Amino acid sequence: MKRDFRSIFITGKKEINKLERFVEEICDYYNINNEYLGNILLATTEAADILFSINDSSEVGVIEIQFDRNPKGFVFRIKLCTDVSNVSENEEILDKEIRKHKLSRDIFIIKALTDEISISVNAKSIILVFYISSMNYEKSLQRINELKEYWSKKKIMIHRKQ
Repeated sequence: MKRDFRSIFITGKKEINKLERFVEEICDYYNINNEYLGNILLATTEAADILFSINDSSEVGVIEIQFDRNPKGFVFRIKLCTDVSNVSENEEILDKEIRKHKLSRDIFIIKALTDEISISVNAKSIILVFYISSMNYEKSLQRINELKEYWSKKKIMIHRKQ
């Protein structure tokens, strides 16, 4: 299998459309259906948004998105390239709890859309893995079932004619 590696950089949330175009081009190249494209697109943009929200100055942050096609499937590494400024000590307890709740909800969404997710300890990178081989298997099963259904209907129709 030929390995495919690509990467882009986005600066701030204003350039999230670059990430969307990047994902669309990859899925178009590999002929990935729209349903799976939506999962990949939502998960990658949410992961980038999480990394931007961790970096308090979202206008200055730079995120690198790396794509790698390997035997597992599609691997997206989303990495914060600037220093992560720690949450200020002056931040109120309520603000900290709101941030934790929002992050846990966003991570839950990403986890539901991906096959594997890894978040670095220092929260500077998120790795998303999408198994694409299972899609072909599921499609094959669907086609087999449709053929079985078709042939069973044909058999019934033939018996009715006699």
